[in-house]
Amino acid sequence: MSGTNFSRRSFLSCAAAWAGSQVTGLRSNPEDFRTVSILHTTDLHGHILPTRNYDGVENLGGFARCATMIRNWRRQTPHTLLIDNGDVYQGTAASHSTRGELMMRMFNRLGYDAWTLGNHDFDWGPQVLRANLAHSQSPVLGANLTFDGKPAGSADGEWRKVVPWIIRETGGFRIAIIGVVTPGLPFWLSPETLGGAGVLPPGDMLKRCLDELRAEKPDAIVVSSHMGWRQQDDFANPLRKMLRTAPGADVLLAGHSHQDQPSWNLEGVLCSQASYHGIHCGRVDLTFDLQSRKLVGRIASTVLMDASHETDPAVLEAADPELKSSRELLARKIGHATREFSADPRNNEVLDLFCQCFREALEREGTKVDGVFHGTFGTGSLPAGDITIADCWRMLPYENLLVTAEIGASEILEIFKEERENRGSDRVFWPFDIQMSRSKEIVRFDHQGAPVDPDARFTIAFNSYDSQSGGRSMMRLREILMQPQAKRRVTSIDTRGALIDGILNRKTLS
Repeated sequence: MSGTNFSRRSFLSCAAAWAGSQVTGLRSNPEDFRTVSILHTTDLHGHILPTRNYDGVENLGGFARCATMIRNWRRQTPHTLLIDNGDVYQGTAASHSTRGELMMRMFNRLGYDAWTLGNHDFDWGPQVLRANLAHSQSPVLGANLTFDGKPAGSADGEWRKVVPWIIRETGGFRIAIIGVVTPGLPFWLSPETLGGAGVLPPGDMLKRCLDELRAEKPDAIVVSSHMGWRQQDDFANPLRKMLRTAPGADVLLAGHSHQDQPSWNLEGVLCSQASYHGIHCGRVDLTFDLQSRKLVGRIASTVLMDASHETDPAVLEAADPELKSSRELLARKIGHATREFSADPRNNEVLDLFCQCFREALEREGTKVDGVFHGTFGTGSLPAGDITIADCWRMLPYENLLVTAEIGASEILEIFKEERENRGSDRVFWPFDIQMSRSKEIVRFDHQGAPVDPDARFTIAFNSYDSQSGGRSMMRLREILMQPQAKRRVTSIDTRGALIDGILNRKTLS
């Protein structure tokens, strides 16, 4: 793979995999073998241009750089497949402005063979997802999904585009690709947002697909998984359990957990994950013996998409209108802060601003709330100076909707105690004053300066993510809100939009 910049870790991973392939008895004549390369991206989240990684390193990644790498690889080897492992379009203003259609155009332009649905591909609701399924020229995978109770592959309308598996032939070899989705969907997304979509245990459905594929006799089986690397399985990433339940795959391409893991082995399956936002691009080489048609070698690697890789000019040209308009939108001034607004847990002025803006947005709609349950999720302070749309995207990067529910005083305390078990969280019941002793006894429970009546009920606003349990971190909250007496209601108000409106209405924050 000349012309690519491998990290030392990637090189060692490749070397180890290659050494392992020699044990299978490869003959010395290269004409006796053929290599099929599986190219893969994951968790692009709408990033066309280079961005920064979670450590703050700038000028990394972006789909435009991955496109350059993909074209280079395709020139090097004639037998390739291109797959994405989900979370394609949520995450940038450019993608949001087209409701994801921009990324579908990019995938169509590069000729993806398939992509697997990720949890964030559902974020903008069923109408948007159905539209993007229609825009996609490639099959969309989701073996463990159901739509209105019907399994993937037999659903109606645009949902018919989602299938459990496909077979692609390249280089004379038939490669089966199975897509599986994280089972965490219902713990992040409301039923209204999922729009009739459900999720089944991935291991059971993978096993069913492998059983079906026996009759098709593919030469290799690749699993495209919107689940990813973790030290141990968790509710959203049960890779070990899945592969134990369903043995027989050759390769697993991972996603969701935003990890760069070039090559590792689980249950005899070669696994690879190419981080997030296009910061890495992945490649798996499958080598076949032409005489026996057996798979005799597997090598996996990822490549860092740093400044040594050019951005693809065709991608930039095609995306230029959306990129230009999003730059202009994000730079737009909406207010001015006369001083820094702190996100310190002892005096969280940013959180106060959030909650005030959410309450005001609900009141404009005609819904009066007694409080808001929310946090800042570590987005930091709001600096002094002009406030732009980009600041609001930084502070609230996800398109969560506001949810209202009627809950009792005792239930507020239950949720408060449950939330305190979440390390690093700064969620509060605003404007309640709740104080708890080290022995977890409630020593103060006031609302607007007065003690709360234990029999009182309050209308509280939540974001849609928290209302579904915040990723299983608040299961009691989920249970309380699902009770009929809570009268849970999902509004059409998104939290970022409410913040922008609130700042525009204030103009000056002081």
